[in-house]
Amino acid sequence: MDGNAATVDGRAATVDGRAATAWWRSTRPPATAEALLLWKRNANTGDLLIVDACERYLKDRRIDVWRSDGSIEDAAEAGDNAYLADLLASFRGMLMFAGGGNIGLYAENETIRAAVLRRLRPWQRCLVFPQSALRPEPALLRPGVTVWCRDAVSAAMLQQSGARTELVPDIALYLDELIPKRPGGEGCFYIKRAPGGDIETIDHGIDFDAPRGDLTWELSLDVITETLAPYEYVVSDRLHGALIALMMRKKVILLPVAYHKTRAFWETWLAAVPGSAYVDNPADLPARMAALQPPTRDLAALFRERADPALDRFLLAG
Repeated sequence: MDGNAATVDGRAATVDGRAATAWWRSTRPPATAEALLLWKRNANTGDLLIVDACERYLKDRRIDVWRSDGSIEDAAEAGDNAYLADLLASFRGMLMFAGGGNIGLYAENETIRAAVLRRLRPWQRCLVFPQSALRPEPALLRPGVTVWCRDAVSAAMLQQSGARTELVPDIALYLDELIPKRPGGEGCFYIKRAPGGDIETIDHGIDFDAPRGDLTWELSLDVITETLAPYEYVVSDRLHGALIALMMRKKVILLPVAYHKTRAFWETWLAAVPGSAYVDNPADLPARMAALQPPTRDLAALFRERADPALDRFLLAG
C-alpha cells in the first residue's frame, strides 16, 4: 500500500474513497434474501443503533433481510456501475436504505442512494427508513421509491418535490425494550457535539456546570448508558443521544442543530410525551428542566403505531 492509501474496515482504499481493489465483485447477497439493507460504514453510535433497529424490525416482520457487508455501498462510491447493474439485474427483492442519513445533507449518503437507485429495475421497490431532509434528492423522485420521514417538516418538503413519503418516527425507538431503564438520578449530563465535528454543529451559548461529552460520536451504546445512568436530566444536541436517554427514562432537553432536525422531530412526536422538551433559548433551560415530568411512554409502541401500517402499504403496493 502506498503513502496515499488507508485501511477502512480491513480493506484497502485510496484517500479519495475509491477502492484500490474491487473486492466487492466477488460478493453477492444470498439468493434467498427478500430485502437488501444498505448502510454507511463510517457510522457513529446513533447510526449503528438505527441499522440494528432496521434489521431487527424487518426480521420481526418476517422479512428475510441481508444486512450489507459494505460491498454495494463501496461499489456505489467507487462508481462501479457494471457491478451494480449486474447485481440488481439478478436480484428480485426489495432494497432498503437504513435511516438517519439525512437527505440532502451528507454527500456520501446521497452518492450511494443515487448510484443504486439509477439501476432500480421496474420490478424492484425501495424503502428509505426514517430520515430528516434538508433538501430533496433527485434520485428519490422515481416510481417504486418510498421515503419514511421522521418529522413533519421533512415530509412536507419531500412531498412538495414529488417524492412518495410516509411520516414515521425514528426507528431507533423500536429498540426501547432493549435499552436498560434507569429513571431518576441526580444532576445533568450535557451531550454536546464536538466543535467542527460536522455541518450540523452550532454554538448554543450554553455554559453551565455539568459534565459533558459527544457521547454518541465517541462511545459504544453500553458505555453511553453507563455514563448517563447516574443523572436525572440529559441535555443534548444529538438526536440519538436524546433518544437513548428517553429510552432509559431520563428527563431530556433537546437543543437545536443547524437545520430543523431536532426541533421538528420533537414537535412532531415528543411534544405530547412526558419527560422531554425542546429549548432554543439558553435562558429558558432551567425553567423547562424544572417542569419536566418523568417519561413513561412506550417508545417502541410509538414507532410501531406509524411504522406497521406504513410498511403494510409499502408491501401491498408491489
